[in-house]
Amino acid sequence: HYLKLVNIIKVFKKIKMKNVLIIGAGGIGRRHIKGYLSTNRATLSIVEPDEEKINNIQKEFSIDKTYTSIEKVNLDQFDLAVICSPANMHVDAMKICALNKLSFMVEKPLSTSMEGVDDIIQLVKKNNLFARVGYTRRNSHVSRALKDQIDNKKVGDVKLVYINSSQEFPKYRPDYQTIYYAHPEMGGGAILDAATHMIDQLIWIIGKPIEVSSMYDRLVLKGTNTEDTCLINIWFENGIMANITVNQFQKPNVNSYEFIGTKGNLKLDHSILRFADDDSGKWKEEKDYMQGLDPMEVHQNNFLLQAERILDGLEGKECDLATLEEAKLNLKVVFAAKQSWLEKKIILIE
Repeated sequence: HYLKLVNIIKVFKKIKMKNVLIIGAGGIGRRHIKGYLSTNRATLSIVEPDEEKINNIQKEFSIDKTYTSIEKVNLDQFDLAVICSPANMHVDAMKICALNKLSFMVEKPLSTSMEGVDDIIQLVKKNNLFARVGYTRRNSHVSRALKDQIDNKKVGDVKLVYINSSQEFPKYRPDYQTIYYAHPEMGGGAILDAATHMIDQLIWIIGKPIEVSSMYDRLVLKGTNTEDTCLINIWFENGIMANITVNQFQKPNVNSYEFIGTKGNLKLDHSILRFADDDSGKWKEEKDYMQGLDPMEVHQNNFLLQAERILDGLEGKECDLATLEEAKLNLKVVFAAKQSWLEKKIILIE
């Protein structure tokens, strides 16, 4: 027992807590704070200009240091930054981190324009930094089960994908008119705020998009300058076709992915993954990955799983979360979708 205790102590001594800087302590920042603290592998500090938010965070969480601006931070003290500022400020925050040789994870989307993105990617490579983008859905158990089954040819060769992710957005964000969502330049709208998640899933599971066409408009939601509805068609270099449909006003909350292959179909409805390979009209297999669990707790757990993978990647272990290059490709699809409807044509992705 003594030798066992000594070995345990040696293991704990080898575990070095990472100093993590959370940049932005709004709604998404709080989720990351909970996620990283739950790993028991990180000590957290925050940058947040709103002192009231800082006080509230300090009351609720164990925070090491707080700063009202990133200029006041000695970045050499940190192992990782988690950038949760508005999307239009991502490039500036990433640049500060990269110039100071600080690895980082940045929230999605990578930015709200392509300006400065290539410079960041080159700087990260030059300084040999670890960097990932926070497309949280890659962490869910059901998304990974879906990807594994597709990779293992459960449905044969995938040829077609239908995605519908629609809900009554104001019910979940009643403040939507006063936050980033109302402004396209801040990353709001059905395409850049919502469809970008599905685009990432397709890049992760299927591969590289090469052509995009779309339609979009603000059909119902008032008080914003952004679209609440989009229909996006994507053609991939491997010949797979996909359609993404999003509306943010309908009453039923729908999150449905259907992958149609040469040997069957896989359909994901929220947390339920189904498989069929005949015309009986019945699903041959069905599994609910959230059965008996609280949906909000599962959603928060995805942030914990993401934090674990980011910390693993920081230590040199495998990390298959979205890279800067994948997030840049995602942005290209987003802007191609917007260009397609404005110019009424199919847009090629270079």
